[in-house]
Amino acid sequence: MSFLPEDPESQILALTARTTLDETATARLRTLLDGPVNWERLYRMALRHGVVALLYRHLSKIQPNACPPAWRERFAAEARVLAVNNLQQTQELLRVVTYLEEEGVPVIPFKGPLLAGLIYQDPSARVYVDLDLLVRREDFARARALIEALGYRAYRPIRPGEEEAFLKTQLGFEFVHESGLFVIELHWAFFYTIYDLPLDPQAIWSRHRQVTFAGRPIRTLAPEDLLLYLVIHGNKHRWLKLNWVADVAELLRTYPELDWHFVLAQAQQLGVLRILEIGLILAGEILAAPIPAMLQQRLGQVRTARRMAHRVAQQWIFQDEADRTAFWPMFWYHFRERERWRHRWGYLRHHLKLALTPTEKDRAFFRLPRSLALLYVFLRPVRILLERFQPGLKS
Repeated sequence: MSFLPEDPESQILALTARTTLDETATARLRTLLDGPVNWERLYRMALRHGVVALLYRHLSKIQPNACPPAWRERFAAEARVLAVNNLQQTQELLRVVTYLEEEGVPVIPFKGPLLAGLIYQDPSARVYVDLDLLVRREDFARARALIEALGYRAYRPIRPGEEEAFLKTQLGFEFVHESGLFVIELHWAFFYTIYDLPLDPQAIWSRHRQVTFAGRPIRTLAPEDLLLYLVIHGNKHRWLKLNWVADVAELLRTYPELDWHFVLAQAQQLGVLRILEIGLILAGEILAAPIPAMLQQRLGQVRTARRMAHRVAQQWIFQDEADRTAFWPMFWYHFRERERWRHRWGYLRHHLKLALTPTEKDRAFFRLPRSLALLYVFLRPVRILLERFQPGLKS
């Protein structure tokens, strides 16, 4: 079962979306670069998958003259812009984290510059657009006030009296800097309650560690917790971008001594063992991640996870014209990923609620007095069907 298409652009992308190449991978890349390459397609793919910096690094090192000068300059320009942006983001991360810690609010950065620095050993190697910070739920109000003191404003204000309900149902709050250059997502949980994937923030806080980043001590997730977060996050988005697979692969390269017994036990307890298997299969098959021997036999035998990973690679990651927004393929993928029927029922219940809950479009379609508002449940499917078969009705 091949996870990679035969076209040279997909194979070049898979070979270069990693920090290091062994001799076999280097020789294969040279062979591909000696043949015909659709450079425009490769450029578009690298941008969409967020791996242009890694691609440019390997092209420059291994066979720089293989790339036509015009395309080589476009790759270089993208890499320069990314490096400048990521340097600014890194400086801002350190400013914000230092301030919160000095004011007595512990904070754990995850994803963003710290993730790139830890597992890619280079903050400019990974694309990111915001700074994700984890605080304890009881510190949210204090953290919010401190962030606002640094020139940030809430992207969507919380109405008076709604904060407690917001903290129960949401996972984070977004702030935009007055310069427009930086966005902070302040988290107290990791996933919306609809996903029913209870990574326990308190347990993660108890296991977190400190590392040195840019010459300063900074908190980070334990690598086992980070791995579980990355596979759940990538799977939530159906691994549509190769950089999410690369995150998993690079973490495995950076932390070869992971406590796999703990990882597997946690995945089993959370009901995300299949999600973990899909992520590891993709990282191993596409990016040659070092899968421990104790797991290789297991991953070769989990048929459902392998089929789902193969579909992700063939139909979504490497397909230019794939419809990545179609509802039913997305729904069935996430339905099948769940190992327990109570999780499947929770996912189904969420979508039933979405299907039946009236929206502003329903109210605009037919105005009802407040006393008859319950009838919108019946009008909603009528409105959706009419829109489907009479496109002119769409707003």
